[in-house]
Amino acid sequence: MDAAFFRATYDRFAAQYDATFEAQQRPKIEGLMAAVGPHLAPRLDAGCGTGLASRITGLPFIGIDASGAMLRQGSGPRVQGDLYRLPFADAQFGLVLCVTALIDFTDPTPAVEALWRALKPGGVLAICVLARERISLLHTALRRLGPVTRLALRPDVGFVIRRSA
Repeated sequence: MDAAFFRATYDRFAAQYDATFEAQQRPKIEGLMAAVGPHLAPRLDAGCGTGLASRITGLPFIGIDASGAMLRQGSGPRVQGDLYRLPFADAQFGLVLCVTALIDFTDPTPAVEALWRALKPGGVLAICVLARERISLLHTALRRLGPVTRLALRPDVGFVIRRSA
């Protein structure tokens, strides 16, 4: 992954992101949230972009994204940073939601491990990836953490893992 390249790409595209992708992202966000429920808090939207998860669900999320321009399109608590080096304490969140943000990772394992560390005991990691991605690499990284529930989020794929209490 060339982080600088992807950050610059998302920075250039930020103003058009919602108009282009909200209709595609909405069913994924709604599907993941239906699987985990709204009661988990606090919530982290990892790779939050413009903040679609918060706007679609009406729930507060703390957002993190590498693109400053994407962050400026949204509102609420937002932090610029990388998913594989989260600037949050361990065991801080009841829900970590990550919707198509792992698209740019050759190996998602370091990001998955960082997201997992951010979860409280009893928390839930909910991830959606594009069906065309290397799902086997992500599934391998997730299986190391515990039982994985796979969701069909047509046309894409979701995964939910509950951290033991």
